[in-house]
Amino acid sequence: MSQKGKVNHMIYVAVFGSSKWSGLMKEALENEYSELFVQDGGDAISVGAFVVLGEPQKDTEISVEEFGRRYAAGELTAIVIPKEYYIQQNELVLALLRAGVEVEDIYDGIRLNPQIRNQPEAIAGLITPMLQDPYLPYLEYHVADHCNLNCKYCTHYSPLVQQPVYTEFDSFTEDLRQLKRYIGDIGVIRILGGEPLLNPELPRFIEFTRKLYPASIITIVTNGMLIDRLEPALLECMKENMAFFHISFYPPLEDKVQEIQRFLFEKGIPYTITPMITEFNKTQTLVPQGDEDFFYSCFQATCTCLHNGKAAPCYTPFTTKYFNAAFGQELPADEGVDLYDETMTAPMLKALLLVPMRRCRYCTEGKACAWEIVGKNSVLEDWVE
Repeated sequence: MSQKGKVNHMIYVAVFGSSKWSGLMKEALENEYSELFVQDGGDAISVGAFVVLGEPQKDTEISVEEFGRRYAAGELTAIVIPKEYYIQQNELVLALLRAGVEVEDIYDGIRLNPQIRNQPEAIAGLITPMLQDPYLPYLEYHVADHCNLNCKYCTHYSPLVQQPVYTEFDSFTEDLRQLKRYIGDIGVIRILGGEPLLNPELPRFIEFTRKLYPASIITIVTNGMLIDRLEPALLECMKENMAFFHISFYPPLEDKVQEIQRFLFEKGIPYTITPMITEFNKTQTLVPQGDEDFFYSCFQATCTCLHNGKAAPCYTPFTTKYFNAAFGQELPADEGVDLYDETMTAPMLKALLLVPMRRCRYCTEGKACAWEIVGKNSVLEDWVE
């Protein structure tokens, strides 16, 4: 850990969040880990603040912007992120970079438990520089590019997929094994599309993902329309592999949502469900934007995706081919980090995922538009801001 911010032989750092995990990390840092640091010739560690996304609610909390100011002034030297925050970590890291924090001063914590202070080996490895940690807080992948709802403004362009397109299972297993060479642990893995329940091989994807990443949270993101028609084998697979549903609640589900919830309760399948989604953001532009800083505030840039041997900060570069084909455009497509590059390392992969892509220049903050189904004869104006 850097000596910047040292005052009276003390290194002042921040911890992300305000949950019990943040408090547990503070205690472990200031006591057992600090003692080890001193024994190794370093200075004692003190947690000077808890950093939160959004507005602070407590005296001990500060915003990312305030952390950036204190960091620049040398009052705080680093920030530690407990692994339990999963996808929030990606959002936080982009915000920290935007605030001028050096990536080498961002640290990952280990997975915590209340007995952590009685585990000397765990304490010794309590934190790791983020880029050096073979860990991703979040990963998603498609098992189907097409969908049964066809939402206008869909950022995955599913309504423009003319024929069923499924991810080839054997190629997927090769790619996930390749990713495992660099990334040993993933916080949350989301299986999506399109509509993932259209893929009859979905249980194989779930089983293989659980095999390679036994500690991950695995969730299937679905519009829910097909849940009550699922094969028993899929439901059993989800139970055996501790996977659950995340239901995106669109208006067509309204008449059957209670039935779906009862069905899942009776089958013993955990799920989460969004409030009804009545708006989509239309973010696509055909005019490249000059400010790539948009990337660091884009929520999609936190959604690391795996596709055909590549990883990217979001899925858009992998589905833009459908937009280009439908409307005769040439937006950047198929970008991403090549997982089969012989020079690839975990730090390189994680660093490259923090860099804007060329495709990012064709996204804007957009405007909210009422949710609706797009017809077969979709026109360019259905997608472009």
